[in-house]
Amino acid sequence: MLPFTWSAFDRGPVARVLDLAIMCQESQGTYALTDELGAFVRLIRSSDEAEWLCPVTAVTALLDLAAEHLSARPDAPLPEEFTAKLGRAAAGTDGPAYLRLLAETIRLVEREGVTDPGAAPGSAWESEVRFRALRGFHDNWLSDGEYPTPQEAIRAAIDSEHPFCGEFLAPVAAQAQYALVHVLESHDAQSPMARTMPWATAETLTVLLDTVNGHLRHDHTAS
Repeated sequence: MLPFTWSAFDRGPVARVLDLAIMCQESQGTYALTDELGAFVRLIRSSDEAEWLCPVTAVTALLDLAAEHLSARPDAPLPEEFTAKLGRAAAGTDGPAYLRLLAETIRLVEREGVTDPGAAPGSAWESEVRFRALRGFHDNWLSDGEYPTPQEAIRAAIDSEHPFCGEFLAPVAAQAQYALVHVLESHDAQSPMARTMPWATAETLTVLLDTVNGHLRHDHTAS
């Protein structure tokens, strides 16, 4: 039976940070580690739930604890996925030293305040996490052109879940509103939102919000 403590290495924030480090390490300069870790910090700080569950200080502490464990017990068994990721990310650097470097880089990013919690996601991975419900809605209902207009597609989606659509619609509408604010604030075709979600135009997001809000007002308001 695998130790439950292994999840500290191959699940959660340690694994996420290593994924980002690998992406940067193997991108041949396309991605910068400081930028992506800054986005990681921004993602946590932009969510009250994430801040409550696992603040940035807890992430850096886990990285330091992993480094201490590796230094104290270099021959101790660890999850294969973790050791493989660490090897790829460190790229020849001492494993514990690299974990400490990641922790210190995150602290530096947070301390210098280079991340604006309200900034639009600039990376595809950040957009996928921040707008998971909205992107899923688009992929399932709007992307294939099955319906003549976006409004008809949205109504079909609502009908498919009604009368238990509140839980389905709430995160979609919340993320659409957040996305709309950033779309309206930027008229640049090369803005982060335009690059990562080109379909999320002000018109489409407004239709989505109006349709969802109209349905909730007319079909879910207590009499």
